Order: sequence, then C-alpha cells, then structure tokens
Amino acid sequence: MRFSISLLLFTLFAVPAWAQAGLMQAQRLSTAPTIDGQLDDAAWQQLQPISDFRQVEPNHGEPAAQPTTVWMGFDERNLYVAAHMADSTGRAGMRVPDLRRDFAWADNDVFGVMLDPFGDGGAVISLQVTPMATQRDMLVANGVQLNTEWDAVWQARTQVTPEGWTVELAIPWATLRYPVDALPTWRVNFVRKIRRANEVHAWGPYPRALNGHYMEYGGDVAGLEPPPPGRNVRIQPYATTVYNRLGDASDTTPDIGGELKWAVTSNSVLDLTVNTDFAQADADRQVINLSRFSVFFPERRAFFLENAELFDLGSSLSIVPFFSRRIGLDNAGQPLTLDGGARFVSRTAKRSGGGLLMRQRGNTQTPDAWFGVGRYLQNVGPTGQVGGLVTLRQDAALGDQQATTNATVTLDGFAQPTESFAADWLVSQSVTEGAPGDGFAAHTWIRNRADWGYVGHVQGVISDDYNAGIGFVGRSDLIVTSPAAILDIRPDWRPSFVRNFGPGFTAYAYHEYSTRRFQEASLQVRPINMISESGAQISPFVVFNWQNLNDAEAGGFRPLGLSIAPGNYQFTQYGLFLGSDLSRKVAGSLEAQTGPYFDGMITTAEAAFRASPSPHVAFRLDYVYNHITDVGPTEQEATSHLIIPELRLALNPRVQLNAFYQYNTFADRGAWNVRFSWEFSPLSYVYLVFNDSRFFVEDTLRRGSPERFLTQQQAIFKVSYLRQL
Repeated sequence: MRFSISLLLFTLFAVPAWAQAGLMQAQRLSTAPTIDGQLDDAAWQQLQPISDFRQVEPNHGEPAAQPTTVWMGFDERNLYVAAHMADSTGRAGMRVPDLRRDFAWADNDVFGVMLDPFGDGGAVISLQVTPMATQRDMLVANGVQLNTEWDAVWQARTQVTPEGWTVELAIPWATLRYPVDALPTWRVNFVRKIRRANEVHAWGPYPRALNGHYMEYGGDVAGLEPPPPGRNVRIQPYATTVYNRLGDASDTTPDIGGELKWAVTSNSVLDLTVNTDFAQADADRQVINLSRFSVFFPERRAFFLENAELFDLGSSLSIVPFFSRRIGLDNAGQPLTLDGGARFVSRTAKRSGGGLLMRQRGNTQTPDAWFGVGRYLQNVGPTGQVGGLVTLRQDAALGDQQATTNATVTLDGFAQPTESFAADWLVSQSVTEGAPGDGFAAHTWIRNRADWGYVGHVQGVISDDYNAGIGFVGRSDLIVTSPAAILDIRPDWRPSFVRNFGPGFTAYAYHEYSTRRFQEASLQVRPINMISESGAQISPFVVFNWQNLNDAEAGGFRPLGLSIAPGNYQFTQYGLFLGSDLSRKVAGSLEAQTGPYFDGMITTAEAAFRASPSPHVAFRLDYVYNHITDVGPTEQEATSHLIIPELRLALNPRVQLNAFYQYNTFADRGAWNVRFSWEFSPLSYVYLVFNDSRFFVEDTLRRGSPERFLTQQQAIFKVSYLRQL
C-alpha cells in the first residue's frame, strides 16, 4: 500500500525529463560586445549557445515551433545575454502595441531571462524585452509575489530582420544581488512569447498554470565569476520646480533632494533618502466602489519599490501588515513631505533580513510621524520559508489629538512540498498606545496549480480592533472564506479556433468576527469561458449573492449615495465578458452584468478600447457605467459614468509623452495628468508633468451660490540623474 501511494505521488508530481532544463556554460569575454541588437560581435562567436526550447503553450512539452538561441557571457562590469528569435514573418508578424516600460506580457512578442543567484526562488530577477526594445523588469518571490513596479539599471537593444529578431542585454553586476560566496551555478530560465500565434516557449518548460518565475523548472548556468564586492555606491540627486495653483492662490517652489544606494557587501544594501520626492509617479486611477471594502491602490513610488518583495507578506489584499502607501500620503492620497529615511537589506542563500526607517513631516491636518519596519526571513528546506515582520508607527500630538504609538508583530511562512502544491500563511498582532487598536489577524492560502487547472482555498480572520498602522485592511471584524476552482480543458473535439475551455467558480463568504454573524456571500460561476487560439475570450457567468445588512452596516454602505434598508437579501445577476485579441492594432473588451440588486435592480458595464496604428502612437479609452434603480424604501435611482481616455506618443522607449483624463460623474470630478519623460541615461530622467483637477466644493460665501467648481493645477519640472561611483 505504501509503495502504491508513493508511486501515485511520483506519477502526479514528478517533473518529466524533457522539463529539466540542462546546464548552460557562461564564459568570460575578452572584449565587451557593442549593445546594438546586432549579433556580429566577435564576443558571441566564442560562446556555446543553448537552443533546446520547448512549448509551454499551446502543447506543453513539445519542441518549439520557432527556434530560439541564447548566449551568455560576462566581464568585470556586466553580465551579457544575447538571443536570436527565428521568425519567418519578420517585422510583419511582430506584435508590440506600444512602447511603455513595464508592458503587458500578454499583448507583446517577448524574450525574457529569469535569474536566481541565491537558488531559493525568494528573489528572482526577471528582465523582459520586446522586438522594439521596450523593457520590463520585476522582482519575484516564490513565483507569486510580483513587484512589477520595480525598475533596474540594465540595457537592451534589438534588431528586427526578415529572419526574426535579435536582442542584446547588458546587466551590470551592481544591479544583481548574489551571496558573498557566490554559488558555483545560478538558476536561470529563458522564455519567449510569439504573440501572433499565442505561443510561449521556455528553455525549462514550466506548467501552463504557473509562470517562468518558478525556478525549479529552469536550468543552471555555470562558469560565472561575479566580481568581489567593491565600493558600489550609486547616487541619484534630483532638482524640481513645482508651480501650484488652487483657486485664486498660487505659488512656485524649487526643491532638491536625492537618494544614495551603497552595496555594503555583495549581498547587503543600504539605501538613504533625503527630502524624498515622488513628483514623477503616475496618478492614481479613479474607481467607483460599489462594495463594502476599502479600495486598494498599488504603490508606484520608486524608493519604496526597491526590495518591496521582502517586506510584502503573502498575497492577501485583505490583510497587509506593511503597506508603504501609508508613508508619505494622507488618508485622501495627497502627498506629505518625507524629510528622509533609510533602508537596509541583507540576503544570503539561507536567510534575508532588512529594516526601514522614515520621517514624515505633518501639516495642519496630519501630525508629524516616524515609521519603522523590521523583517527577517529564513529558508527552510529547498522551497520553504518562515519569517517575521515588526512595524512601528509614532504620530505626534496635533491640536486636540493626542500622540499615538502603533506596533504590529507578524509571523508568516511559505511551503511548496511539490511542484504544483503550495501554501502560505500569516498571523499578526497589533498593539496601540493612545488609541484603540489591540487586535489580531490571520490568513492562509492553500492552492494546487497544474496543467489541468487550479484549485485553492483562502481563509482569513480580522478582529474588530486590529489596527495595522503602516498596513492595509480591506475591512475589519471579519472572517473570510473563499474556495475557488478553474479548469483548463482541451478536448480533442474542440473547434480548431478554440485553445481551451476554462470553466470554474469563485466563492466568498464573510462573517462578522465578533459575533460570528453572517454578513454577505457571493458565488460566481463561469460555465464555459471559451478562449480562442488568438487569446480572444467569451465568458458568460452567473453571480449568486446573499446579503445581510444590520442597521449600522446599512447606514455606512451607500452605493452611489443611495440608502439601502437593513435586512436579508438574496439575488442573482447575469453577466458576459467579451475580449478580443489584445495584441492587434485595434482591440477591446467588454464586461456587462445585470439583475436584481438588494430590493432594486442594477446594470453595470466596463469597456476598454485601444487603437495602436503604430507602437509609437497608442490611444486607449476606458469606460465604467453603473445604473441602480428602485433601491430602498423610496425606490431611489442613480447613474454614474467614469470615462478615462489616454494617449501615448513615443519617439522611442526612452522619450515618451503620456496624457490621460478622468471624468467621474459620481464625484463631480475631472482630472488631467500629462507627463513627458526623457530617459537620457539608464534610470536618469527629465520630467515635465502637468496636473489639473476640477471638482465641486461647498462655498456659501461665493456669489450666493451653494456650489461651484474649484480648480487645482500643478506644473512640475524635474531632473534626476543616476551616477554609479
């Protein structure tokens, strides 16, 4: 019996021989190649390439339909990667909708390299490039925690030829982090996406349900000789001039500041920041929230994105013990002055740790504050991790508001006993002095991903007095239960234009923690979810809803400003998602849903349209519509529109103009954000930014009118320069 079970487990989870990427040999180059995308340098001729790529999509494990060849070399300054992607269609077959950095993987032709110097999957460096030399870089932990906003110093150039396209990468050793005693081999994988055929190839073909950042499916690169730690100091000063106008008042403010990065050793880094400035960060996109949860806005500010994956615990958006957007922003998302701060991070092949200390200057509404974070993470076995996180926030007294101190202590872990099965968990305790906030929270996510699909379960609890002073909690006093399953079915009888069927369900159930009272639940069922060979999608769905509103909840829950009467409600809504091939020059998607809503009716729609006649010119239009009728005792009605047009003009990947406008009828607010950026050297920029917001305010003293529009405008000129010492 024991033998039978062992045989069954081996059959289910053993990695096939063809999935084991082999060994790649890197060599020291006597002469550095010229990074121009052309593979005519003598340096490449002395290297032994690898080319045994296999399919991830559509036919997992089969040989790649189009050959890919990769070379790797190095010198004292850089790690070099070159690749040739054979493609008989040449430029005509390439798909690159626009030239934005951090492009969408699903919409482009892509070549990518994943590097794991520590060999534990906890800090994978992912660098990707399109045939137009647009770059995408990420830091990835455990295959699932993707820090997509992180930007690294590296160089990429490409050439498109009638035979396909080529790429050359130069990755400075200073960009990479590796142990003091560098491992004899690094884990590595290479991926390629041929978008017109919607094919994905990899040197180590990972399961379709995963991604290329699961490094156990990669191979090894041997022969690397990283240089010993040197001074390795990087400075990035900035200078800004900001013009602000609010109503009839205006002012102009010049400012300077900057950041310093010092690699104390080859596996530890100290970051210092003085008068931190985030003027170049993208503006947040407006949302209209019809749920009973707070809205989560991702971090976009460069300083906090460095090593963010170390401080990011798990993958729950309901419980985030440390969320950097709580630093330097008030509760309305408006920026506050950061006088400075420091961050120290150390990584080895066995453990990682780090700390963050920041000083925030207050204003008339927000007190001065100190923020501190400490993190430790220990590797357990080949894939497991266990760690702890401590946060501390001290707010000074302000007016009638007394000083407060908040702390959280969190333990977390990750385990992956097989290639497809994984689990992570956390438990967190908060303590607050000077205000309520002594509570706890816990979360676990168990899942299995394989070529046949996904099955998983999320369980979380948040006490009513849990207070993460530097974190994010979507809703307190809550127990959340969420099972889900999605299949990947590819029967032989499917039509030739169909890639697969992905039926599945996702369920959520919420109970009040303090009383165990049921609050709400939903079950979304997608019975078909047909995905075509091009990536187009048709997915009808049904959503079953159960709501239990007491008096307090009904008073605080006002979708589109409407009142909902307390009571128990059960209703079913029907919807349809349609999506075209998003890599084409003209593409779009539409999701519509309608049906009963509490004691009334609701119709919602989200539409997206994009036209890209050239990668240099791209226009996008997003539209969100909500219409609620016959709700509440007085049968109220409300309609909202959110319209976001966006235009991107790019001379090349380094010189771009991006402009978008947001008009929200529910908030009576319109806002422009226009940004010109010139990357004149890797991660050195000139920015011109213009922001314009117009919104209704109460003003009973102005012209006897109870309402008027208030205009807030801002113009920013900023220069930042990165210098490696």
